[in-house]
Amino acid sequence: TKDRVTIRVNIAAEYRVLDPVKAVSAVKDFSEALYRALQYAFRKTLGALTLDQILEKKVTVDEEAAAKVRADMAEIGVEVSDIALKDVILPGEMREILNQVVSAEKQAEANVIRRREETNATRSLLNTAKVMAENPVMLRLKELEALEAIAGKVERLTVHNGTGGLLNDLVKLRDS
Repeated sequence: TKDRVTIRVNIAAEYRVLDPVKAVSAVKDFSEALYRALQYAFRKTLGALTLDQILEKKVTVDEEAAAKVRADMAEIGVEVSDIALKDVILPGEMREILNQVVSAEKQAEANVIRRREETNATRSLLNTAKVMAENPVMLRLKELEALEAIAGKVERLTVHNGTGGLLNDLVKLRDS
């Protein structure tokens, strides 16, 4: 490739001999000529692209190379109908590096999402605190919900001064 990554590719091609006399007289073995034409065309096309471009534009690569192969084979009486770049095979170490890159990108995306959710949760808590500060009745309801949750988990709960006094005691503790 352009970025000096060695790759192997699997290519499939369908062909039909239109002029058998021309195909046999022009070359020794037309199937070998097709193989060479495919090999040269794809080497030239793939060699001009980076690995990322090849992986992104597999279909475009097929069309560029296919046009060249069709033209070469038409000269010897062979029509090439379908040409497909089936597989791009990376060497083992390159595959591992590419997997690490993909993994790092996914981890970075997950971190962004996690931080966004944390920010949203903090914003929600701030909004709740503002509502509680502006609405004492809402604060009392939340206080009762908290006491109810605690009461379900302990054997005995004693509240002195009623629920109104509990909140006032907490505020006094904070101020002192």
